[in-house]
Amino acid sequence: MSLELGVVLPARTRPAPLGFGDLLRIAEDVDANPRWGQLWAPDSVLALPFYDSTVLLAASAARTRRVQLGVSCLASLGFRHPVIVAQEWANLDVLSGGRMVLVACPGNATGTAVEKELALFGLDYQEKVARFEEYVEFLRQASSSPGPVDFSGIYLRAEGIELRPAFVQRPLPIWIVGNPSPTEGPRTLDRVLGRVAKLGSGWMTYNVTPGLLRQRAGYLAALRAGLGQADGDFPVCVFVNTNLSPDEHQAQQDAAARWSQQSTRNISVADLQRVGAIGTPARCADFIAQLTEAGATHIALELLATDPHKQLDLLTEHLLPLLPA
Repeated sequence: MSLELGVVLPARTRPAPLGFGDLLRIAEDVDANPRWGQLWAPDSVLALPFYDSTVLLAASAARTRRVQLGVSCLASLGFRHPVIVAQEWANLDVLSGGRMVLVACPGNATGTAVEKELALFGLDYQEKVARFEEYVEFLRQASSSPGPVDFSGIYLRAEGIELRPAFVQRPLPIWIVGNPSPTEGPRTLDRVLGRVAKLGSGWMTYNVTPGLLRQRAGYLAALRAGLGQADGDFPVCVFVNTNLSPDEHQAQQDAAARWSQQSTRNISVADLQRVGAIGTPARCADFIAQLTEAGATHIALELLATDPHKQLDLLTEHLLPLLPA
């Protein structure tokens, strides 16, 4: 599988948010260059300050013609009613002409904003994860069947569900996020990556060095083999914070400035240098090449820059020519 490069829309609503017009211009610019393969929208209800992912993806689908569109990742799936999600994504799939990919994840487990969000929906984290897993199974079944769907789970029981319009893709590609800590042992790896192996038609991960990605990809392949899954087309997507500049110091400073405005993860600025594409074009291209050699088939580049429009122009002009066509 060849390497696919995508851009994550800078869809934060604070601080200093971009308006929908600016975001859609970025979407159009990505779509206009065939070297870009995907356009991603982030997701949250309240825990993170993002525009609604479904609204942003619908607008992007209407303003683009070629690029694949995805959510990275649908952390709110455990909160949303799965029939409504299925209906929305069937509509998105039709609107886009079959260009959608849903990346689902359980979301963060801790933090004040996370706890507030869980309390709002009357769930604890364990139930949210259980709902997320069940809803993925329903979405795959609903998007696979040409006719009415019956589903019997713990949280959803439905008979004769028929979506109109129906999905273009059968089934809808559903990738699963799995980000075990680098220090986790086999029990956690079996749980987190086992979920990816069981539920996913692809894998998205974050905060990995090329060496760790190679280890995790091998571990996941063994888990999939244990489930009797064929060793074939299974996308591996790495979400990468990116700031490219001809001036290495300038790239690092600008990335740090943007990270200080938005960081909600337990990752330091120093960590970003190990797991991000930050620096000169050659440095960024080399990091992406190492991830590709370690097993990545897709790279989702988050524009970790105070001026995302300028950053996209820099990536298009200086990074893309350094990567294999």
